[in-house]
Amino acid sequence: MRAEEVETNVPSGTPKNPFLLSITANDSTTLADIAVSTALSLTDLRSLNPSLDAYSVTDSLPVGSAIQLPPVLSVRGDAYGSYFTVGDAEGTMRRLELALDALLESERSNIPKLPERKVRSKTEKIVAKVRDESERQLERIKREFSECAGRSNLLQFLVDIEPVKSLHKELEWEYNGTRLNLRAMETEHRELFSKPTRERPSRAVAESSRYNVVDRSEDFCVAEHSYRWEFTVLAPDSITEVQETWAVLSCQNIGVLVDTLECRNCLPTRMSKNAFLFIGGTFYVDNRHAGSDTDEYEDLTIPIRQFNPCLEGNAHCPKAGPVERTAFGNCPVKYVSQTTFADLNVRLGEFGLLRHIGWCNHYFYLSSAMSLSASDCCDRERGAYPQRVMRAPVRAVRCRLCRSHPSTVICYNDELSPESPCPYCVPCFELLHATDEGVVADDQFVTYKFPKGKYLQA
Repeated sequence: MRAEEVETNVPSGTPKNPFLLSITANDSTTLADIAVSTALSLTDLRSLNPSLDAYSVTDSLPVGSAIQLPPVLSVRGDAYGSYFTVGDAEGTMRRLELALDALLESERSNIPKLPERKVRSKTEKIVAKVRDESERQLERIKREFSECAGRSNLLQFLVDIEPVKSLHKELEWEYNGTRLNLRAMETEHRELFSKPTRERPSRAVAESSRYNVVDRSEDFCVAEHSYRWEFTVLAPDSITEVQETWAVLSCQNIGVLVDTLECRNCLPTRMSKNAFLFIGGTFYVDNRHAGSDTDEYEDLTIPIRQFNPCLEGNAHCPKAGPVERTAFGNCPVKYVSQTTFADLNVRLGEFGLLRHIGWCNHYFYLSSAMSLSASDCCDRERGAYPQRVMRAPVRAVRCRLCRSHPSTVICYNDELSPESPCPYCVPCFELLHATDEGVVADDQFVTYKFPKGKYLQA
């Protein structure tokens, strides 16, 4: 096959597409090299470039070939696996689970019975010894209890615990590791051979903080909810600090993820409802408030999709005529009101972007899928989701000036502040903005003061 049949060459003078990989004469590139360097699976590369089916993994691609890559963020996270549609994947996993259950039921009669264990654990021996001793003392305790006129407060004094103590000493000696003559079991070497216990972060969430928004929409699902999908959200403008994880159902609208999200930039005042999500190479614009009189609707993705490097002072680009869309301009646009989680085309661990209140950005990703039938603790009703399943410890945001006290005042568009919004404690805020008479001229900026006893958290 000729190189022209793989893909057309990129013509000179056109804007550079960051999601188009060109094979130059100096390269000897194979599909395996591209898959490793771009962290993409061969399945995804071949689905985006059908003409690559004629080449094996180790064949060198022709010079001039243009390999189309999926549109992703510059920060991708720890993505793995191939792209998939949530609804199709859930149906596949449901059928696989039913097939495994049927296989287990058919083979249950052929499973050999395990022989009875001859060596019991220390706990099993203790339980057996205590049970035997209880049966031995039961008749005596009944007889003496009747002589005490059935006074329950004397029952504890009728039990002879000395035999139990002696049995405990015997078992401790029987299971004493020092009798094995191993250096690891000796007392002086215990610290040397012992492994430190690894502290794992607790996923326990208090019942009071498990829900932010209740999904009161009608549940028209015919099949029983079988899986929940967990999305992990990072702190604002952070690529490492995990904030919380929310579990949702595939039949729910993706807008519930926007509604439940809480961050330090969300204040109890009237905030913008403009938001969008970008995941799997698709923009999802929140248009649920479009047409309402309370807020001005704006598509926040327009500046991103219409950005073109040719218009940014590049003298080699044409000045007139239509400009071909590049980069994120080719990404499809869908609307939150018409999209459920089952419609998402995602990849495990790959970062998406969630922008809410008009300007606050959060990276988020699909972290896991959990079967609702595997555990009795999982709720199966739609009204129980979205559900917070993990939350990072909340910490107080300290004053930007003194770095000591929790911040209770937030300033927006303040020329004296190094950033916007900027948190302050009350003494530092008055020291920086108040006059000699103690009056704060707040007509040049916007401030929000937390109620007494409250402070900014992150």
